[in-house]
Amino acid sequence: MRYSTTWSFPAHWYQCSLFATALVGAAPVLVLLVVPLGVGNQEKQQPLLRVFLSFAAGGLLGDALLHLLPHSLPEGHNHDHDHDHHEHEHEGHSHSMADLYVWLWTLAGILAFLMLEKFVRAQTGGGHGHSHGHSHSSASIQDDSKTSSSSNATTARKRTVFKEGKGDTEEPLANEESSSSLVHGKKPIAAAGYLNLAADFSHNFTDGLAIGATFLRGTGWTTTVAMLLHELPHEIGDFAILIQSGFTRREAMVTQLITAIGAMIGTVIGLLMEGSGDSSSIWISPFTAGGFIYIACTSVMPELLEDCSLVQSLKEAAAMCAGIGLMVLIALSE
Repeated sequence: MRYSTTWSFPAHWYQCSLFATALVGAAPVLVLLVVPLGVGNQEKQQPLLRVFLSFAAGGLLGDALLHLLPHSLPEGHNHDHDHDHHEHEHEGHSHSMADLYVWLWTLAGILAFLMLEKFVRAQTGGGHGHSHGHSHSSASIQDDSKTSSSSNATTARKRTVFKEGKGDTEEPLANEESSSSLVHGKKPIAAAGYLNLAADFSHNFTDGLAIGATFLRGTGWTTTVAMLLHELPHEIGDFAILIQSGFTRREAMVTQLITAIGAMIGTVIGLLMEGSGDSSSIWISPFTAGGFIYIACTSVMPELLEDCSLVQSLKEAAAMCAGIGLMVLIALSE
């Protein structure tokens, strides 16, 4: 009996594609172990962090404009110009609508991430803009420190009653107070961090679709190498955004591993959809590109305005050019 080959393909393709996806998701995170962010004095790390944020902005914009959107445009864009004038009159409108479809999904991505940020800010109580976030948080920390200092004075008076005859009582209390102040002094997670995780999950999903589909075409390992080169700078930029948003180093690495689940899901769907075409998922790449553009322009770049000194600005410009340049090289190699 002859069965349809749409869904029946060798099981080792599943194994190879899932292994390749896991490799693409895990390898860049391992590189983050040597990235010197989220360690030591956070204030002293701000100039270095802004350099990495500049690299992230360049990578996000380069990824959106040089990778995701060009791959979303209809095939055969240049071939239509060889048609005669009569064909242009009848087919030009439909061709323009095909291009417009991609840009509409890009705008939809920007709008969706705007509404997502408003929702996150409403839930977390953060209603102010990015530029003023640091000044408000610093003021609130100063207010908290004043309140805590007065309460510490009261606690110190009470402690003298118990201190007599119990010389080692103060040390546990001091440790308890210091740990409490660390908890209260922890920087709240900014909305930009959650937005970046949502965009990263969506982007990993599209990568998984590509890996799953290309393994069925026999070019899976070539795509895997290209994805690795693409993800390394991208993950470093994401890591900087998460650290700046208030994630600890450990939290940032764990959450980036979790977003790799999107790639695994995309790989399985890519394997299953290969026989039926890619039209049903064509909106994902431009939608994700819109999210990247939104994050780069509204969440990352405003952070770069905090320090406008000449040397720091030149470092940030060079880092942004490096992020864009890497995406150019990757786009040319694909």
